[in-house]
Amino acid sequence: MSRRCARLAAALVAGAVLLGGCSPSAPREPRRTPVPDEEIFEAVSQIPGVESHTLSYNTNFGSTGYNGDVIISQDADPYCVLDTTLALLRQGRAYLSVSVRQGDEFTDPWDLDSDLPLATAFQERYGPRTDDGILREVDPPACHTTAPSQ
Repeated sequence: MSRRCARLAAALVAGAVLLGGCSPSAPREPRRTPVPDEEIFEAVSQIPGVESHTLSYNTNFGSTGYNGDVIISQDADPYCVLDTTLALLRQGRAYLSVSVRQGDEFTDPWDLDSDLPLATAFQERYGPRTDDGILREVDPPACHTTAPSQ
């Protein structure tokens, strides 16, 4: 066998070993079924104090995830509305960039907890994500306090 054939054979064997971890027979995590977006958006519309929202799921490269604003009445608790919205959205697909707007004021996830942009903080605050596509009622922490926990 020529040297060139030997190198080609070695490269093929190395490639096969590396790709072996990607084979369909390798164990995988179970697939998660998120709650449909429309169902979550309707639930957000039903939160007391919500007047409207511009929520959507963006699939553009670099900014994939839920985004938009939830517009609330002047007498609504922006922390409770945001916390409830985030807990509902967490039952859907991943990644959140959502704010609550009350007049000219915005309330963002880091106003509830400075760690909330981190996935682990969402896990700690709202518990494990559902995987069966069924929307569950939520009872987030900000709805039980007068000020956000920092």
